[in-house]
Amino acid sequence: MDQRMRERAAPALPPAPATPWPRPQPGLAALADAGSGLVLWVALSSALLLGGSGTMPKLVDLQAWGLVLGAFLAAAGLGVLLPTPARADAWRRRGLATLTLVVAGAVALAMLQLRPQPDPTLVSLLAVLACAAALGSITSLSMLGGGAPGLQLPTRLALALLGGATLLFALIALRWSGPILASGPVPSLVLLVLVAGALLLAGWQSAGGGRPSMRSRGRWRLLVLVLLAGLPLLLVALLYLQPGWARALWSLVALSVLAGMVAERLPPR
Repeated sequence: MDQRMRERAAPALPPAPATPWPRPQPGLAALADAGSGLVLWVALSSALLLGGSGTMPKLVDLQAWGLVLGAFLAAAGLGVLLPTPARADAWRRRGLATLTLVVAGAVALAMLQLRPQPDPTLVSLLAVLACAAALGSITSLSMLGGGAPGLQLPTRLALALLGGATLLFALIALRWSGPILASGPVPSLVLLVLVAGALLLAGWQSAGGGRPSMRSRGRWRLLVLVLLAGLPLLLVALLYLQPGWARALWSLVALSVLAGMVAERLPPR
């Protein structure tokens, strides 16, 4: 009798918490952000540089390659968004919609650009659509599963623009049929690196934490900064000494930045 009374009086156990949406896989999310950034840069140039010019065939070829490569990399985000979540997430639906628009818009714009005389109005509309979808895709992947408040979103946007720009610069070095613009994009790269690095440092500073935590994360943060800023700046500095190495150096810059974007998404150890 006493045993039954104790069982009735015992408080009910709280229900098991719902399994949260898993954090995006670092590699796939970083590739998707860089691909969206590349689509944004190329789509913007497609709208701004449209017109008759002796260099148009070169630009069209470069833009087509950039759009296709950007769409291919952005599609990696499907590996993050398609797995069925344990709970509903509005950012997943938005991410799927914007990512689909990024891929479809980039491919459609590339096909339109390859036509002999593309309609300028249609090119501009597709470029605006691709740019808006790229920004939406980057935002959705950043906020997936309840993104951290503060500077995470602007930091991820800056990193995506940096990653897309380095891919574009590498593509120019590899595909441009005229004289290679070895050190031409260096000022733009330096500006993007400074913006992304400043946002990273500000975000880490605002996150706070005690000294033991800071020491444990110090190596991880140093690795991220080296890959995103230190190594790329060192490599582009060599361009002023060895312009003939442009193809190799810009490719290494893009790989370093992509590796840094992946490392930034990894949980600190």
